[in-house]
Amino acid sequence: MLCPSCQSGTLIPSELDDGLACRSCDDCAGALVELSTYDRWIAQRNPASAQPSPTEAFEAGDSKRVLCCPTCQRIMVKFKVAADAAHGLDFCFHCEKVWLDAGEWGYLGSLGLHTRIRSISTEPWQRRIREETSSRQRLALLKQAMGEDVFATVEEFRAWLAKQPKRGDILRYLGTAD
Repeated sequence: MLCPSCQSGTLIPSELDDGLACRSCDDCAGALVELSTYDRWIAQRNPASAQPSPTEAFEAGDSKRVLCCPTCQRIMVKFKVAADAAHGLDFCFHCEKVWLDAGEWGYLGSLGLHTRIRSISTEPWQRRIREETSSRQRLALLKQAMGEDVFATVEEFRAWLAKQPKRGDILRYLGTAD
C-alpha cells in the first residue's frame, strides 16, 4: 500500500505504541491504524496507564490536503483535534481506519487524547471546537476594536464583576442611560 500522505512511501506493518499495531510509512513516518485494533488496545490498557502523558512540545506534521484511504481509495474525512491546534485526524469510515501524520500520536499523548481518538470524530466534540474557535475569534475582534489597553481594563473589570454578589444590580446600573 502506498502512503496516503506523501504518496511515495510504502505502508509497512509496525507498532505505534506498546501493543498497538499499525501500518507506518517508511518515508514520512505517518501511521494508518485500524479502529478495531485501536479499540482492542484501549480495552486492554490498565486505567492507570491511560493517564495523560506529561505535556511536551511535539513536532507533528499535518497533511493539509485531502487524503484518500490507501485501502479503499475513498476520501478520508478530517476532524480537528482541538480549537487551538492546526492538527486534524483523517478518518475512513468505510474501512474504519484513521491516519496519523508523523508526530501526531505524540501530540495526542501530550494532550491526553491518545485514548480518545474515536471521540474526536463525534459531533459533540466538533461542535465544542467550533464554539471555542468562534469565541476566540470574537475576543480577538473585540481586542482589536478596543485596543490592547482598554481591553485589558475591561478584562480586569469583568473578573472583578464576576466576584460581586450584586452583579445583576451593577449590570442594570451600567445599562441605564445617563
